[in-house]
Amino acid sequence: MSDPKMLAGEAALETVAQIARRLAAAPGLDETLQRVVDLGVEYIDPCEGASISFIRGRALSTPVWSNRTVFEADWAQYRHNQGPCLEAISVHETIVIDDLAEEQRWPKWREAVLELDLRSSISFRLFLISNGEETFGSLNMFSSRAHAFDAQARALGQVFASHAAVALKAAITETGLEQAVRSRDVIGLAKGILMERHDVSADEAFQMLRDTANDRKTTVRALAEQVAESGKLRD
Repeated sequence: MSDPKMLAGEAALETVAQIARRLAAAPGLDETLQRVVDLGVEYIDPCEGASISFIRGRALSTPVWSNRTVFEADWAQYRHNQGPCLEAISVHETIVIDDLAEEQRWPKWREAVLELDLRSSISFRLFLISNGEETFGSLNMFSSRAHAFDAQARALGQVFASHAAVALKAAITETGLEQAVRSRDVIGLAKGILMERHDVSADEAFQMLRDTANDRKTTVRALAEQVAESGKLRD
């Protein structure tokens, strides 16, 4: 008879292998970033929304997210200069919030996020291995349930964040971090405009950008700049 613990361990290893394969298969930086947040929601059971925060000097941005709610949760951190993703980046560790209704840290951010019907979160520091160990951001996951991220979810999330950092490192190396982040900032803004105007998901908004860019034989970034400036996808 098979050992249940061994079967559970094998299943966990297969999950990790699937994550690594699917991240590695992304064809470019834009796709890799979007896939990180999409797979976070898919594989980490309690996660209902995910985002990535980037830092350049003292400037912070959320270039990619899975839904508008988590985007607003991130921007509340930047607006009030407090919150778990900032903490994860600054203190170099994973930050867990079990229940925002009882959370005493970051009171201004807490109040804003409770209005978004979010109750728990986990933020993983992301690493780039370049001239030593370097922080460049955090992977943030949110749930509408209190105490959503148990020990198993935290452990899998940590492994997921490690694989995400490796995939992002490979994608960013080709374009350079500054160019990559600038590109994602404008694409993130364009996606937000399309999500609001057309009532679509982040993934659907990115697909609209990519399909239209292909039709016009231009780049996603160039089209995103036009959308960010004009507020619309087509003339």
